[in-house]
Amino acid sequence: MLSIAVLLCVAGATQAKEKGSKEAVQMNSTTPVAEQIQEVEKAIGSERYSEISMEDKSAVRQALSRISTLMGDHDLISEVAPQTKTDIFNEQEKVNVILTRSHADSRLVCRRERSTGSNFPQNVCLTVAQRRKAEEAARNVMNNNQRFNNYTPGG
Repeated sequence: MLSIAVLLCVAGATQAKEKGSKEAVQMNSTTPVAEQIQEVEKAIGSERYSEISMEDKSAVRQALSRISTLMGDHDLISEVAPQTKTDIFNEQEKVNVILTRSHADSRLVCRRERSTGSNFPQNVCLTVAQRRKAEEAARNVMNNNQRFNNYTPGG
């Protein structure tokens, strides 16, 4: 009985750790800034942020560079002057907003779908951003098709 309880606790801890790793990377004011910068750099190069655009990556890296410059020789945000804290917080918020949006777009969603002409469902896995692009492309095709069908020459 005791061994079963221990196994359940270990399984629960493993699931909690996996859930935590699926969350968006966020910068905060309590962890040393150098560690946070490394974590963000590692994250934007990983699969978790597969849908982050080059512009967003560039914006994140620029914000991280400004944070690093503002921090100077300090490790923690609590060690810097109040105005500098505000500037660092603003840069962190830019990073957090971009990472949160990109993380949501990079989330993989799988659905069981039947392809045309088949009764056998298949797993179709796409990121949220890929699904949105496919929906927009389909909508554009339909709109263009309707315009073409409503076109009357000389009218």
